[in-house]
Amino acid sequence: MSRRIIALSVLASTVAAASLTATVAAPARADSCAGAQVRTLIPSPGLTGWTENATFDGERNLWVTRSLGNVVERYDRAGRRTASVPVESPGAVRMGPRGRLYVTSGNSPLNMVPLLPPSATVVSFDPRAANPRPTTFARGFAMPNGLTFDEKGFGYVADSGVGRGLTRIRPDGSIDRAWTAQAPATLRRVDLVNGIGINGAAVSGRYVYTTLTESLSGRVIRVPIDNPAAASVAADLTAPLPGFIDDLAVLDGGKRLVVTSTTGQVYVLAPATGARCAINAGVPVTAVAVDPAHPRRLVVTSEVGGVLEITLN
Repeated sequence: MSRRIIALSVLASTVAAASLTATVAAPARADSCAGAQVRTLIPSPGLTGWTENATFDGERNLWVTRSLGNVVERYDRAGRRTASVPVESPGAVRMGPRGRLYVTSGNSPLNMVPLLPPSATVVSFDPRAANPRPTTFARGFAMPNGLTFDEKGFGYVADSGVGRGLTRIRPDGSIDRAWTAQAPATLRRVDLVNGIGINGAAVSGRYVYTTLTESLSGRVIRVPIDNPAAASVAADLTAPLPGFIDDLAVLDGGKRLVVTSTTGQVYVLAPATGARCAINAGVPVTAVAVDPAHPRRLVVTSEVGGVLEITLN
């Protein structure tokens, strides 16, 4: 069963309060991003190929998570698969402290059910190893989805479980519960969290940006690292219509964000001004990675299993 079907069933019961109290920003026109080009980088292997997330390592190898296949794959610059690392229901994959790759594990829609114990984890491994072996870095999550790190080595997990939210991990793998208790979460501050499923995560300067899997307005939230209780709306990408937003990445040194939508759009957003444009990817897209050597080249994962390349003008 897809994440969207399960999440929509929960949305009907949990967002009722938000629909009465949330202030939805006026819709901002999202023109087409002029000159953007879309092509298939890695073809889909089939119906179970769902690619959930991607990132580049220090040697510009591309790492892709396949949630339904329970595997994280490494591809070289020629597009050849060079490693397959077993990880249960992998979500986000990110480079982090000590030059290791970190992966959220347990990113299954079944874990959105609040009755289940929070037993999901974040694992890590050496991306340079010929046969990487993941080890547990942090535990105690419901449905760990997005992941990002700040310059001090603190991690931020977007936990999509009901009643869960943005969770801070200390460099030793322990959870910073005081910080987390003030951060956005489902069923907390429904004026701000006007939907369900804290989903993506990306650090830009003094802020962590996060998204909602389903919301009344396609919301992106800005969270000050030094004061998570002061979180605010960064953008409502689809207002006045509901939005199905997934992950996001930092572009142009933090001046812009790239945000994916499972309805097939890739948004390029300037949080400071609200200016944005949209690219039609043609398939439901789940996450985006920016090529560190070519910052106008985006790699985008999809629910249908293929990996796309988008070149910005």
